[in-house]
Amino acid sequence: MKITAVKLYRIRSGTEGQKGAEVGESQYWGGGWQTNSLIANPMSLYSRYARVRTLWMGPGQDPYAIELHTDEGVTGVAANYGGGPFACGVIQKHFSRFLLGQDPFNIELIWDQMYRSVMPYGLGGVTSMAMSGVDLALWDLVGKALGQPVYRLIGGKTKESIPCYVTTHPDLASHWKDRGFLGVKIAAPWGVADGRKGLQQMQRCVEQSRSAIGDDMELMIDCYMSWDLEFSARLAERVRDCDVKWFEDPLPNGWAEPLNAELRSRISPIQVAIGNLEFDYKAYYSILSRRACDIIQPELQWCGGLTAVRRIAAMARPYDIPVVPHGSGVYNYHFVISNINSPYAEYLTVAEGTEVRPIFDAVVGEPLPENGRLTLGDKPGFGVELNPDYLEPYAG
Repeated sequence: MKITAVKLYRIRSGTEGQKGAEVGESQYWGGGWQTNSLIANPMSLYSRYARVRTLWMGPGQDPYAIELHTDEGVTGVAANYGGGPFACGVIQKHFSRFLLGQDPFNIELIWDQMYRSVMPYGLGGVTSMAMSGVDLALWDLVGKALGQPVYRLIGGKTKESIPCYVTTHPDLASHWKDRGFLGVKIAAPWGVADGRKGLQQMQRCVEQSRSAIGDDMELMIDCYMSWDLEFSARLAERVRDCDVKWFEDPLPNGWAEPLNAELRSRISPIQVAIGNLEFDYKAYYSILSRRACDIIQPELQWCGGLTAVRRIAAMARPYDIPVVPHGSGVYNYHFVISNINSPYAEYLTVAEGTEVRPIFDAVVGEPLPENGRLTLGDKPGFGVELNPDYLEPYAG
């Protein structure tokens, strides 16, 4: 079997819950509360861009899709919610030389060639997002060629179903009480840029969120790199009685291992969860070896795909640190159900943020949690297909 064609697609604007969203240059896939709500972020320091994230996000955070065709008629597909036209350009103009004419079963070889080939111009960001799309499409293709779901190719089931926590805006937390999810993760509306008032507002936000979901669910906070050591430590002290499970990405990523390690000791028993905005798999070794996290959260669609996350999971296992991929979707679920050290998965809400629905309209067949748990069937590959109604061929 040989790969004969690589087809790339942009996902049409106006899809993925974006209708009515206030959008700048980006067609950011999340839509709804993710684009129209106040959420603290690395650009909150600048008042011009602080209000909604699409005012500063560019097309590097747009979605794209890929198809790999073979001479035996088997096709592998993947949809990625990061990379956009930039990732498509990398795949079309660079990675295609490692794919065309290659046996798709040679995933390790192809991955290593992509990885080494981008060293001169970047091992992160859109290049990793491009690698991720290729890698996921390869795994999908191999699964379909063998007539097996991907999770059976990487270890089989370690659990019959996957417990899920739900991510939403704090204003919507009450909608998820008593629906079977193990916890609620809220997007922090305030951070360092808001000063002491932001600290007070976050304290009230955490207290209100705990009250909204009750005592039987876990409560987590996504800080999106908008806090610092002082803000995180002071807030942790203020919300001791709220039983917060973790602060996620409180500090800027990149060479932050010493500060995150210090933060762990300051805010315990609140945990530190980081990793979704790291890219090179070697960066995860630095995080793990420095004991800079309690939970590691690689973004499977950004850091190099399933191949990269399996390497990260192998490094995390000796440290007994859970690997809980950031974000939502079928690719995460196949990894989580096959990895003994992944006790649960994230379900990320989109649009209005109050109902269980697919994150991608451009994907057909995405499994969804029922009563807070997700079950995978035995369809070959990842068990999903692309919806042509939402695809626009990438022209370069």
